Amino acid sequence: MGKERLFEAKERAERGKTALDAHEMRCREMFDEIERGESVYISVDRQIMEGEAENAYANEITAGDGQCVRVSLLSDQMLTYDGAMFETRDKAELLNKYKPYFASFIVPLEENSLHEIAGLGREWHIGQFISNEKSNENDEILPGAVLLNGILETSASPVSYLEGKLLVFRNKAISPSLLGRINRTYNPKNFTFTNSGDIESILQAAWDRDIPNKIDIYNVGHGNADYIRGTHHRILYDVGYNYRSLPQQRMGKYQKAAAAIRHLKPDCVILSHWDLDHIIGCAYAEQDIFVRKWIAPHLVSSKDKKASSNSVRLAQYLNILGSLCLVDRDQPDKLIATVSCAGQVKIKVWLGSGTSALTAKNREGLLIEILHKSGAYPHVLLAGDVPYQCMPNHILQNPIDFMHVPHHCSKMELSRLKKIPGGGACAVISTNRKKDKKLNCDACHYCRLKDKFTSVVATIEHPSGNDAENLSVEISYSKSGITHSLR
Repeated sequence: MGKERLFEAKERAERGKTALDAHEMRCREMFDEIERGESVYISVDRQIMEGEAENAYANEITAGDGQCVRVSLLSDQMLTYDGAMFETRDKAELLNKYKPYFASFIVPLEENSLHEIAGLGREWHIGQFISNEKSNENDEILPGAVLLNGILETSASPVSYLEGKLLVFRNKAISPSLLGRINRTYNPKNFTFTNSGDIESILQAAWDRDIPNKIDIYNVGHGNADYIRGTHHRILYDVGYNYRSLPQQRMGKYQKAAAAIRHLKPDCVILSHWDLDHIIGCAYAEQDIFVRKWIAPHLVSSKDKKASSNSVRLAQYLNILGSLCLVDRDQPDKLIATVSCAGQVKIKVWLGSGTSALTAKNREGLLIEILHKSGAYPHVLLAGDVPYQCMPNHILQNPIDFMHVPHHCSKMELSRLKKIPGGGACAVISTNRKKDKKLNCDACHYCRLKDKFTSVVATIEHPSGNDAENLSVEISYSKSGITHSLR
């Protein structure tokens, strides 16, 4: 009987693998269609914040500073495929035949593209991708059209990139019926909240009073993936992947991190927010990760009413599997959960709030604090993309021994950072390199960190000078303090 059960389990696993192979082939067909230049529907993911002047957007993303904007891409095939999959209510069937995939066009911001992107507004537009191989610089742009230079990024597994142009037809209207179909298929308001008490119970059960021993900050380039490792349990905080470097700089560079993500076995996943550099790494993960509970801020709030189709696709998949636990970003209580560990250590999950030049998704993200009441253990802050101005004020008034620097050490208001007592052991920046090989981060922000921490390192740095060799920065956590090593 035991051998029969083992055979049946292997047979089910093989059927599941075959079904997922078919899913990847279907995704490849959809991506090939986009690469051939078939019509796509496009929507800018990051937009002018509601209720703020247009120049706030320009202040947030400055042309030429290495920043990018994502454009979500949909096709008729993608709409049909996702619509059918999202109607599936058999969790086991969905788990075996579907996996979240992503399609975006990444626009590096220069002076001309900044103006054109801001002018697209919040509507969906009809567009067409043109690869550089098929592009003719002498082609005339049709009246009412916008041509954006950038990179097509697609992922079922693996993540792949293709340089080219996105032609956006502003004078071609999307029919009301098609717009309704898009909004019904990718509606972020379909998801309900999970109250903080239930979230705390989920985290308590997943962690089971373990104590953090190691924290791996993975080298995924300009993205976030933090793995909190206890003696028996694991929490994955973000599962991102790089998107802010040229394709020739990417190929093979982050394969060690991709392989590591594939083998992660978290008991729970916490998302700081739904930007792709914090979620797209799940394209590399095994299916087991999706049946774990995922705790995340809601995709929308009163200050942020739009979510990308890519993020909704992942959320819908998790929701059908019963794995999605969403925090109400408009709730007044910003302490979401307090998790008890051994040795009287606490893990606290906070919701950011307040004003900042960064987007509402960043401002209203989740951050993790690890602390001890008497200070016998180190004080740790994993900040996601929550800017200092939007963190609970008391966190930054106490010494911080280790900090994962918010928003990739980008330009932001630093007055609260100045209040942190000096003498911290280590600050880690998740970023890549610019064309001149320098770290892609704000110089003023970096210098201020140097004033507060003994060591400031980036995930992409490695003693050998070979960025690809660096799997992660490993943080060792114990009563004796914080130590870090580049792996």
